[in-house]
Amino acid sequence: MQESLETIGEALNENGKVIVTGCLGAKVDLIREVHPKVLEITSPHSYEQVLSHVHTYVPKPQHNPFLSLVPKQGVKLTPRHYAYLKISEGCNHRCTFCIIPSMRGDLDSRTIGEVLDEARRLVAAGVKELLVISQDTSAYGVDIKHRTGFWNGQPVKTSMVGQCEQLAKLGVWVRLYYVNPYPHVDDVIPLMEARASNHSASGAPACAPDSPHLRASDPSSL
Repeated sequence: MQESLETIGEALNENGKVIVTGCLGAKVDLIREVHPKVLEITSPHSYEQVLSHVHTYVPKPQHNPFLSLVPKQGVKLTPRHYAYLKISEGCNHRCTFCIIPSMRGDLDSRTIGEVLDEARRLVAAGVKELLVISQDTSAYGVDIKHRTGFWNGQPVKTSMVGQCEQLAKLGVWVRLYYVNPYPHVDDVIPLMEARASNHSASGAPACAPDSPHLRASDPSSL
């Protein structure tokens, strides 16, 4: 960590304009205390937020299909027919067997508009199956109190259920990974049954029902 802080200081001395992102970005107070002149700080994998911050200080270039090497839908490392759709980063739980909160920080949900825009771009690029992932998919939107966002001119609740309702309209397979047993998860089951276009599946963390893990965990975090 000290080496990272020193690198930030070197970059500030070099040009005075620095945006910090990555795992260290989860420690905002520490960074601000050591380097108050840092422009912006983002948590790990906050790609859209990083670009937004960059374009605040540097004009966003117009996409030119003849010159740009990156297509509008971005670059995928998966086969053409499926893609991962990350909806949040971090976790609010403090299970003793899990290191995620100390590495990724607390839950940080992407806005519903950003998530659905990315999903639409992926589908337009030929994706047939969206793999919805995060550290705690069921908790999506909890950190921002499930506030209502807008997509396609319509209000959409920032929640797993609201997200699934919109993804179902894209006409592709939707798989929900790392689903934990929150009460509202039950509301997704009728949606999966009712919409034939939403060929859905869900996956729960394998450690969740394991008694030794549960006994070792802090009960207040479950």
